[in-house]
Formats: sequence, structure tokens, C-alpha cells
Amino acid sequence: MTFKKLVGKLHLWLGLASGLIVFIVSITGCLYVFQREIFEVVHRDMVFVTPPSTAAQPLPYTVVWQKAQQALGPDQQIYYANAYRAPDRAWSFMTYKGTPGKPYFGGQVEVLRSAYVNPYTGQVTGVLDNKTEFFQLVKSVHWDLLLGDAGRWVVSYSTLTFVLMLLSGLVLWWPKNMAARKQRFKVKWDASGKRLNYDLHNTVGFYVTLVSLVIALTGLTWSFDWVRNGVSYLATGHTAEAHGGKGGKGGKKGMNKEKPAALGAAEQAQADQTLNTAVRDAWQRIPAAVSLSAKPLTGFKDPLMVRVNEGEGTRFRSDQLTYDARTGAFQKAELYRDKPGGEKFIGMNYDIHVGAILGWPTKILAFVASLVCATLPVTGFFIWWNRLKKNKKPQRQPVAKATVKQAVAA
Repeated sequence: MTFKKLVGKLHLWLGLASGLIVFIVSITGCLYVFQREIFEVVHRDMVFVTPPSTAAQPLPYTVVWQKAQQALGPDQQIYYANAYRAPDRAWSFMTYKGTPGKPYFGGQVEVLRSAYVNPYTGQVTGVLDNKTEFFQLVKSVHWDLLLGDAGRWVVSYSTLTFVLMLLSGLVLWWPKNMAARKQRFKVKWDASGKRLNYDLHNTVGFYVTLVSLVIALTGLTWSFDWVRNGVSYLATGHTAEAHGGKGGKGGKKGMNKEKPAALGAAEQAQADQTLNTAVRDAWQRIPAAVSLSAKPLTGFKDPLMVRVNEGEGTRFRSDQLTYDARTGAFQKAELYRDKPGGEKFIGMNYDIHVGAILGWPTKILAFVASLVCATLPVTGFFIWWNRLKKNKKPQRQPVAKATVKQAVAA
């Protein structure tokens, strides 16, 4: 058996084994690429507000937070918030309760809700049950098939298999000579259904191979420690564990902490003043900031951290500012622009994976590549099925000349 035939067998059986999962992961990834844009259109009245005037200033950060907390319920601790510099954006606050690793509807997500608040009036523009929101379900199917750790295992190894499929597919695509090379780059749209199906699998698949490999490999950094550590070591010279990197994507671990004991009235007033002072300073200190997030103080032992995002629709241009918990005095800044090139690259992992890294051009690339990847198991299956039927078709046996002569003589 030649090397190419061996690769062909490997390509076939790996494809049959992982095809369904590759289809599901690819189509959900394709749907999720434009999640932000579609969400903002569908929920426009909740996400956007009208400023009272051009000179209007938002309410203090803690006041808006309290309005969101009232809307979500005092027993639901807010774990994530986003305040925006854009004057027409409502601020968002999310609460979560669940057990990571369990099936989605079997305990992984018990509560997942968001409140959107007008930062000028404190009016709640909407409360969303994210647990059943379309794109949240799409993301969870993409991540673990709604099955928790078991589903994540299946997705992880199917994605790893898909990487091998892409590489073996490239070997099978590689033309033998110049004449074959011309055919490899073109889809014969007026050909028979079987030939068209073959070209859609072989030729179109080739054109998206590089983008698909990038998407798959960036996804694998969340699936396997050895992939994440390998990429981190190549980029920075040390493993991800050495600096706690997750490639731009965290889980829900640590979100179910017990609600801290309430501060006294005087301490709470001081904590609120500290947070509001720090938030005002962060806006001024980082003029390019488009959004920021900070959690209210629950004590004065640890410093206050403010996370600032400098990228519209991306995550990688992220800064962290540190403030004194009692006075709100600025202490230090860890800025994206000051990071070494390797650490910047690691931080881009999520935005590369979802196609957001360069805005619309890379989103369109990710969308098209994911859509084509979803078709590959389908077109590949039909290639195999057509060959199987052809091999099973009975062959017509030629009639012996002697038998013909005897028949004529008779």
C-alpha cells in the first residue's frame, strides 16, 4: 500500500468517526461569529440608551451596580459587569450559579441572568435569562454539546481528529503533475452531482485549510494542557501554568463563592467612594478605554483591581489597574502595550478563534471557513457512499466467444 493510499484510509475512517461532531462544532462556531452584532440588533432597546444631553455624565459606578443588583435579586451575586465609555450604551451586569462540568441542564447552569441599566437614570432597560438565550445555547453546544465534562471530552478529541483530517486532506489534495494541478484549484460547477460534490470537498476544502487549522488549533488550547503549554512556551519561553494563562478564555470556576459578609454603613460608604474614585481615574488614565469592569470592595485587605478593555468587540487589548482599597489612590498599571510580543500573542487566542481579531474581514473569514468545515463531513460522506455503491454494483460478465458461436449455429 502506497503512502497516499494509507493516508486516504486514515482520512476516511477518522472522518467517519468524527464527522457528526465536526459538523455540530463547525456549524455552531459559524453561527457564533456574528453573535455580538446580531444580539445588539435583536435586543437594541435593551442594549442602547439615549443620553439626556451631550454633556450628561453617568451616575456613580456603585449606584448603577446597585440598580442592577436590585433587578437581579439580592440573593444573586453579580460576578461580571461592563461599563461603557460610549454614551449610548446601557451597562451590563451578569449573575451566575451552577456547577461547572455537569450537563448544561443538569446543574452546570442553574441561574444565568443579565441586567442592563441606563447609566444616566438608573432605569433597568431589561433583564435577560441567558440560560435559554439562543447564542448562549449555541456557545454551550459548541463547547461541550450541553453534556458537561463528557461532552467537552468528545469535542476536544473530535477537534484534534479534525486537525489530522485537515493535514491528511492536504496530502490527498496535493497534485501529482501540472495537469492535475489545474484541476485542483477549480470547482467544475457544470459537472455531474458526484463530481461537483467531490470538488466542493476537495477544492473548496483546500481553500479554507489554513484558516480552519488556525481556528481548530486555537480551540485546542482550551482542550489540552499540552497544547496550551506548547503554544505558550513557543511564544513566551514558559508554559501557561507559569503565569496562569488561559488564552483569553476563562471558565466559571470561582463564580460560586459564598456571598461575603456585609460591611458596616461607614465602611460601605468608604468602599463605594474608593470604587467610584478608581473608576473615574481609570477612564481618565486610559483614554482609549471602551469599557471597564470592577467589583465592589468587600474589605480593605486586598487592593482594588479595575479591568480596562481598549478594543471594541475584542478582548486582547486588556489592561489591569491597581488602586489602594482605602483611599482609591492609583498604585500601578499592567498595560497591554507594555507586554512582550509573546504574551500579546497568547492574549489574542480567543479573538483569533472567533475571528474578531481584525474586525469584519477576519469575522467573514471565520464565518466562511466554519461554514465550509460544516460541509466537509457531509460531502466526504457522499464521496465514500458513492464509491461504496460503485464497488457493490454487480459486474456484467462478458459472454465467451465460443458460447456465442454455438448459439448462432443452433
